[in-house]
Parts: sequence; C-alpha cells; structure tokens
Amino acid sequence: PQFPDFTLKISLFKDVTNSQEIRNKIAEYPFAFIDAKTICSVEQLMAALYRVFIEKNYNRIRTKSLTSECLLCLAPTSNIGEAFRKFGLKDDTKEVICLQIIPTEDIPTSDTDIGLILNGAEVDFNDEHLRQFCDKDVIREIYKFDASFQPNSIEEFTRAVVSAIQLRGL
Repeated sequence: PQFPDFTLKISLFKDVTNSQEIRNKIAEYPFAFIDAKTICSVEQLMAALYRVFIEKNYNRIRTKSLTSECLLCLAPTSNIGEAFRKFGLKDDTKEVICLQIIPTEDIPTSDTDIGLILNGAEVDFNDEHLRQFCDKDVIREIYKFDASFQPNSIEEFTRAVVSAIQLRGL
C-alpha cells in the first residue's frame, strides 16, 4: 500500500520441467524467476520487494529492471552475479517463484500469461507451500548462518533471514 505506483503478480509453480529452457531465454521475459528452495516465507520475499521499492524511490537501483533488483535485494551481499547464481533458476529447478512488477499505468497492456511459459503446476503462493519447497541448508549457506544458530521455529529462521536482507549495505 505504500507504493501504489506498482502492482505485483507472484506465482508459485511446482514440478517445473522446463527450467533449463527458461534459463536460456531469461532476458526475454518480464519476470523474475526465483528458485523456491531459497525462499522460506512470504515475508522474506516481501522484505526484498520493500527494499526494491525503497531503492527505486531514492533512485538507487543498481540493475536494469525492478525484477532483477529483487534478486539482488534477496542477497546478503551486493554482488549481482552472485545473487543471480544463488536465487535464480538452475537447470534442475523444480519449484519456481515467478514475480512480475507492473507499473500501474501499464496494467492494461500487461498480458503475458506465466502459465504458458512455465511447464508445471501452479499452487498458491503461501507460507505452507514455501515451507515444503525451501531448503534450510541452502538458505543457511546463502546467508552464512553459523552452525551454532539453531532456530527453534521456522518463524525464528525467517526472522534471521529477513534481518539479513534488511541489514545488507548498512
């Protein structure tokens, strides 16, 4: 609600069979394709999106598009290539989050159907599905959580990830 100039479309797909094909043509699509095993909650993605809109508001975007900026804002470092390698699609990715950021004035002309691009089954984008698909070990490695960090719940784990996103660059 703080950023009425944009509309978000977020879809979650499982059993995706054409990740390699999408990856080869990624620049042709107006979407961010995120490997769902790197996302543990809706809050994690929303924290990165909030950061994207703040960066846009203050004219500090470092990538060519808002969707690519989202991948960067998910990362714990400012290395764009590393962010794409860690959060983007791999050839064997089976669960994919598809994100589209549409300027409000472009909504009538934004008609790309993600269901025609990804070969997989769309499921609700919610914490329940994300928790099924996330890989805590991969996320621990990405955010460099110490082995001594043993969260008691997924909420505590999510809080640590969101904090890492928010603190990057300070």
